[in-house]
Amino acid sequence: MILPPVLRRWWPVCFLLASLAAPLAGQHTLFAERDGKFFLVRRVHGNTPIMEVEGKQVVADEGQYSLKPCDDYLPVFVEVRDVEVKVRHHNLRGATMNREWMFQATCETPYALDDVYVVLVMTSATKEELLFVQEVGTLEPHQSKLVAAKLRLAFDLGKGKYTLHLFSGGQEVLQSRIPPAEREAALDRMTARRIAGVQDAAPQLFTGASPEYPRELLKEKSKGQAVISLRIGPNGQVYDAAVKHATDSAFGRSALEAVQQWRFLPRVQGGRPVETRVDVPFNFTPPAK
Repeated sequence: MILPPVLRRWWPVCFLLASLAAPLAGQHTLFAERDGKFFLVRRVHGNTPIMEVEGKQVVADEGQYSLKPCDDYLPVFVEVRDVEVKVRHHNLRGATMNREWMFQATCETPYALDDVYVVLVMTSATKEELLFVQEVGTLEPHQSKLVAAKLRLAFDLGKGKYTLHLFSGGQEVLQSRIPPAEREAALDRMTARRIAGVQDAAPQLFTGASPEYPRELLKEKSKGQAVISLRIGPNGQVYDAAVKHATDSAFGRSALEAVQQWRFLPRVQGGRPVETRVDVPFNFTPPAK
């Protein structure tokens, strides 16, 4: 999907899409043009795409942009909530003036993520397509961050719609605006690719964040342990997770909550993924701050 030149008279990072060569479902990477060639957009500064060219980060030309399908998501998860979309305009003597489209959302993740940015693809009621990029920056584990964007439009979106993509370091991440069934299907494909051709292997963690230190124990600053028993299915999903032992119930709850979001590369025997049961130990240390 190729995006033509920027609409300079309206907003420096609003692009009119010529056509959709493929549906916007699935994972993507964003490319921008520099001297007639396309390069991966690694991060966004404000509303300006920054690309990696020969090991250096450079600003994209005011030219074409391309949102291309790719094989894998970055295997991390971001909760996107409190999404608010508004369209505002003023009428002056029967003419519509100053059309503005506003977006706001809150992002939170158990991971530490750098160079995070949002790509919004908007479709108007008349099927015109716009792409907008917005810097998010750094996401700290378990800390909410507000993302806000404002866009001045050259035409009325009407009863349009939008698709949200979230990137970190140039890779699209799994996020809560993607339907759960689609997220699980993507993880299934990613897991299967990583064990293709393997004859024998022990299970290993593919994606999953460490448990959060229980907030109710922050004053005590106590150390502790927990052991979670779980079953790993042939697709790497976690089943029947339960607290086997915990020095404090709060440690057990935190460990259990984290493990239920994990995904493994399953045990492989004779070239086939098989189910297995494991015990996962955790050590909790109070944070420095």
